[in-house]
Amino acid sequence: MMQVTVDITKRDVFLVSLAMIPRLKGNWIFMGVLALAIFVLVLVTRTPDNLYSLGVAAVAALGGALGGGLSALTINIATMLLKLDAGNPMLGRHHYALTDAGLERRAGKQDSMRPWAAIASVGRLSGYIVFRLQGNGIFVLPRRAFSSGEAFQAFWQRASALKTAA
Repeated sequence: MMQVTVDITKRDVFLVSLAMIPRLKGNWIFMGVLALAIFVLVLVTRTPDNLYSLGVAAVAALGGALGGGLSALTINIATMLLKLDAGNPMLGRHHYALTDAGLERRAGKQDSMRPWAAIASVGRLSGYIVFRLQGNGIFVLPRRAFSSGEAFQAFWQRASALKTAA
């Protein structure tokens, strides 16, 4: 059984949130729908009379979608960080252990055992091991919680092997 104790901070939550933005399919779908809506709105309000006008409308739609998507993500991350305080169970000290049955987590009063079937994926994300749970929850283990890069790598490899074997 491999074990690690981590201390999750707001900085960890912020960095993982930023790193996950381009990796989540829902963000791209949102920006695509937003771009399409802006493009249709431009076409309805001002019918383009040539190819140049159509190109300008397409660029405006992409720019609007990018701006709208980034604004929404910024507001969501800022709201999340403002709601996280010292008493929040997401922050603070957590103890994780890898077992054949699943991932054990002890965090004060919130002890849990997640079977490998309840974990959607195990991945690495810019200095973190991320356990994505079914239902879009995540557990984050920062690299600094491990004694060395080799220990970090070994923990990730063992978790990946256990998830694959399950």
